[in-house]
Parts: sequence; C-alpha cells; structure tokens
Amino acid sequence: MHTSVNIFKQNTASPHMQPSYAAIKSIAYTDLKRSHQSSLRQARAVVLRVAGAVAGGYAFTTASVGLMSASLALGGMPRSDAVVLAAMLGFVIYLLVLLWAFSVRSLVRLWATLTGAGLLAAGLTFVVH
Repeated sequence: MHTSVNIFKQNTASPHMQPSYAAIKSIAYTDLKRSHQSSLRQARAVVLRVAGAVAGGYAFTTASVGLMSASLALGGMPRSDAVVLAAMLGFVIYLLVLLWAFSVRSLVRLWATLTGAGLLAAGLTFVVH
C-alpha cells in the first residue's frame, strides 16, 4: 500500500501538472527496497521451514523409533522384530511429520512442537530402556 504522495509539481507556464522525476524515482526505490526485504523474509521463512521439516522431523522420528522399539521389546515382542517394526513405522512417521511441517502456519509452533516432542520421546526412550 502506498500513502498518497503528490508527485506532481505545478508548472507556472502551463496549467497542467507534470510529474517530478525525483518523486517518481524515490517512490520506485522505496517499492524496490520493500519488495527486496519482503522476498528476503520469505526466503528465510522457507529455509527455516525446510530445515525444521527435514532436520527436526528426522530427530523426532529417530527418537520415536527408539521409543517404539524399546517399548515393543519391553512388551514381550522379540527385540529384532521390535526394531524392524519400529524402523518400518519410522518411515510413515517421518512422512507424516514432513507433511505436517508444511501445513502448520507458524514457524515458532513448528520448531517448538518438533523440539518438545523430540525431547519427550528421547527422554522416554531412556526411561523405558
């Protein structure tokens, strides 16, 4: 949005208004500067979202797979079967986390949720194991 700026100067020789070159140049530079800042902000948000989805999703999935395999083995399933089942379910968990990471609106919520859930799963893994 632009604020209303009078870019015309009154020409005393002519009753018509003519645009001031300096005013037009100033407005164009301000628009260019704003769009550049906006595109940098959007690029930063995309990089943070991708990093959160890939790295945070991987960390959360790793902790979840560890928790599942330890819990299944503790529940009576043979340890090798528990590890294989948890690893296979890890692919599904990672896919779901990636999809969720790109659907959540807030970057803060994305990072806070993945960090909190990953730490919780890792802590519970050590308790169960």
